[in-house]
Amino acid sequence: MNNQEIVESKRLIMRRLMPEDYKVMTAWDMDERVFKYLLGSACKSPEEPLAWLPKKDPTSKINILMLVSDKEDGHAVGIYALNHDVDRDVWTLSYVNRYDDWGKGYTVEGMNALMMHAAKVYGARTFEGECAKENIGSRRVMEKLGMVYDHSSSYTKNDGSATFESDVFLLTIQKEKG
Repeated sequence: MNNQEIVESKRLIMRRLMPEDYKVMTAWDMDERVFKYLLGSACKSPEEPLAWLPKKDPTSKINILMLVSDKEDGHAVGIYALNHDVDRDVWTLSYVNRYDDWGKGYTVEGMNALMMHAAKVYGARTFEGECAKENIGSRRVMEKLGMVYDHSSSYTKNDGSATFESDVFLLTIQKEKG
């Protein structure tokens, strides 16, 4: 796979995230509301992602990091990702959307397309997601993706500012026949 890897759904187009995308990422990266339940914290400057973004391999087969855009007007919606835990053979999903695009169904639509792409191209079968118990929006996303509650856990933001009780959801898809 090269960095031209494209995944499409009805309303969205996704491609591998590249360093120059830091400019459009400010639509969510600098918004405290978006980062309430995320491990990281909102960026203080638009250039902050340049500390980690160039280190991401756009051809990785285990860390699929996609910039998501609306097909109709081309605006950047967010980033959807799948990370393969090779030892457990589980693909962990993560996503972030700009606040203006919350509640539009983009995450379910886009993550479903990305998960099906990963199943077809990378042989992904088991997907895992985790969200804070109080994060009803992410709970609904996982349920709409067909994921089911597996167990409770907790996580702490990277800067130690908050710890959340969480629920972990799983989805295992069958291998296509033929």
